[in-house]
Amino acid sequence: MRNLSYTLFRDSELLPILLVCGVCFVLISLVFHFLKERNIQKPKRKKSSLSFVRTSVPSPSLTKKDFYLMSVITLMYAIVSFWRLGSMKFPVTTWQPASDHTQIILETQSGEAFDAIYALYNEGDNNSNPDNYQLGFHDIEVEGSEDMDSWQALATLEGKGIFEWKIFETENNYRYIRLTSSSKDDTMTEFALRKADHSGFVPLSLVSVNEEDERYPASFIIDEQEIVPMYPTYYEEGYFDEVYHPRNAWEIAEGQRMYATVHPLFGTNLMALSIKILGLNPFAWRLPGALTGVLMIPLLYVILKQMFRKTFACACGAVLLAADFMHLTTSRIGTLEPFSVFFILWMFLYMIRYVQTSFYDTPLRKQLKILFICGVLMGIAIATKWTGCYSAVGLAMLLFASLFRRFYEYRKAGKVLKNQDNYLGVQIEEAKNIRSLFVKNTVITLACCVLFFIIIPLGIYCLSYLPDKVWGANPWSIKNVGRQILYIYRYHKSVTATHPYQSVWWMWVLDVRPIWYHQSTDAMGWYHTISCFSNPLLCLMGLGAILFVIYDMIREKKQNAWIIFAGWLTALGPWLLVDRCVFSYHFYPTSLFAIMAIVYVIDRIMKKTPKAKTAVILVMALYVLVFVIYLPATAGFGTSRDYINALELLGTWHFG
Repeated sequence: MRNLSYTLFRDSELLPILLVCGVCFVLISLVFHFLKERNIQKPKRKKSSLSFVRTSVPSPSLTKKDFYLMSVITLMYAIVSFWRLGSMKFPVTTWQPASDHTQIILETQSGEAFDAIYALYNEGDNNSNPDNYQLGFHDIEVEGSEDMDSWQALATLEGKGIFEWKIFETENNYRYIRLTSSSKDDTMTEFALRKADHSGFVPLSLVSVNEEDERYPASFIIDEQEIVPMYPTYYEEGYFDEVYHPRNAWEIAEGQRMYATVHPLFGTNLMALSIKILGLNPFAWRLPGALTGVLMIPLLYVILKQMFRKTFACACGAVLLAADFMHLTTSRIGTLEPFSVFFILWMFLYMIRYVQTSFYDTPLRKQLKILFICGVLMGIAIATKWTGCYSAVGLAMLLFASLFRRFYEYRKAGKVLKNQDNYLGVQIEEAKNIRSLFVKNTVITLACCVLFFIIIPLGIYCLSYLPDKVWGANPWSIKNVGRQILYIYRYHKSVTATHPYQSVWWMWVLDVRPIWYHQSTDAMGWYHTISCFSNPLLCLMGLGAILFVIYDMIREKKQNAWIIFAGWLTALGPWLLVDRCVFSYHFYPTSLFAIMAIVYVIDRIMKKTPKAKTAVILVMALYVLVFVIYLPATAGFGTSRDYINALELLGTWHFG
């Protein structure tokens, strides 16, 4: 089927994905067909006797249609996201030299010719050598011989990239292979020789090793030959930032002294839990992010329902997220962004709920509960990645805007009481209630916010380091967490590295410069490539939509417009001040608020012109079609170079 899919679509996975999606769509439709609609009574909004008072908006209930659309969109996305996510077979036993000069001699049992050396390194036991870290091979010399007297140099194993297969081309036919390590900080997880006819790997056996640590024997480098991939792709190895986060996750899972951490570790701990359960392999370290990306679809749907109350608008927003390139690509790589964005979205949901209530007609305890949950989620977002701090400013903007609104009503109520002759008794009573509640409720709210948005998040941040050995043998302490915060800040402040696919904020808004993650060719000759950027229609519509939102916010004083703008501005704004090397994936949090802006425009269009629904559906269909066309460039599915090059619509786009 994969061959047929490649022939028809130049996408080796599209046909089976479509078939699975079709079957699942029918099944879920049948399930919902037999489910009864719940008898939901729409909560009524309290009316105020005073025209200047903005009353609380009750949270909406999800209907059967909401659950159906949410389930279908989420399931369709989940199928694509989990499709060939990563292999569950990966070499894990790792050799460590016992001294600074260790020699291993292997014998090629079959005497077959070989044309390439394959080598992979994982992290060794960092607890075994407190003076340094066991991480990778540093100039390991590989030589060949027929008699073990005369040795011919074949290759020097070097290069960065933990969890990535290193392939060194060579044409030789030797009976014995000698590996010489010059540092006890070297590691090697697997070593293999590819047969010259590419029919497999040459069988190897261990002849001798001059000095060996029994805990990490030399036999480890040839004990998992059956899972060495002949043509490794993203599916069998790590790529891009997976040299960092899965490594840290493995250290946490194994109780290792940690090599380096330049981000908070809550999200890494989630990855570590997966590795602890499923073992060290690409599927395990990518699973938590992929699952989080799936959960983000219904979360966004609920947020949009909270804001717009319209099923059609919510469904459009869910489709916009599910068919966004960056959402898929970033969820399928073992990195921190999915966790960070998920908790940013979640904390905004609760702040939106707070903004939509008033402490004049809602019990203060209920409001404080909402703010407490919001603060906890904010703490988790920041403990995942510091980009949560940017969006935390958005929460503060919304919080104080809400309080200023209550202050405005408080002052207007004062004028009512000064001119009681012009108002009805019910209006006077409501004004008295406002005047009696404002100061007390505001003081209590602000005092609680110190706890909810400063003390509790700091506590969560500090406690998130408890499972980790960031400071070697030193125990966890508040002081050490403070040292780590300072270390992370100095690291990011002093970064001077450049990258051929780096970009700046305006390039993200215009979708000008994707970052190219990976390229490889498999046994079928199919090309695999992964690039991270947004669906171009999202950027095109999103830019226009955010401009409209700003216009509506200023002219119409629309609350939803203000919410969206606050989120968008604080997610993107700080990056205007960053002068170090950054990439397109830093646009990910901003893209969610761009989606909200598009939904805002759709909602406005539908209110004014209901007949425009057909046009909106056509735009959504085109958006999904573009997503499907670009799957080989965003998910790494097998394709041809001609196809992938045809997708490079801009000169700044490069996919291989």
